[in-house]
Amino acid sequence: MGSRLAIAVLAASISAPAWASPLQAQRRAVPVIIVPPLTAVAVSDLSFGTVLPGIPVSVSTSDPHHAGQFEVQGPADASVRVDFVLPVALLAPPGATLAVRFGPGDGFADFSHGHPPRGLVFDPHAPVIGALGPNGRLVLRLGGTVSPTPIQTGGDYSATISMTVYNLGS
Repeated sequence: MGSRLAIAVLAASISAPAWASPLQAQRRAVPVIIVPPLTAVAVSDLSFGTVLPGIPVSVSTSDPHHAGQFEVQGPADASVRVDFVLPVALLAPPGATLAVRFGPGDGFADFSHGHPPRGLVFDPHAPVIGALGPNGRLVLRLGGTVSPTPIQTGGDYSATISMTVYNLGS
């Protein structure tokens, strides 16, 4: 942090000539653009339904009942970056785990805002960069696969998926 402060002071001293004085300075209006904040909403959870021991279950991003769905809202046509933090296992009390994985085709960013979906298939382990539509929205869908063992403990398994959205500007 100290080096940033030193650089800022150096830049300020270089940009003002030695002969300048406060009496000679002219005031100019500086435009300030205030960007509305982004909001992200989890519309529906990723759900694998009933899973049997030893039988993997996959959910496609096109599954309207089981795929996770998120919506990002903000300024129209704003460029955004979306990062997911994904679990490696679902948990159930008292400490049982169920392996979950997300592959290269388990993310879908829908830029169409209509039917049929038109967008980008992506790997949810990597950031996805896109633009909000003219209505200021972007819909993201998430699929995945659970792989229960042949002796998987029964129960309700869950985990948290975190999503961070960055506004890259218009």
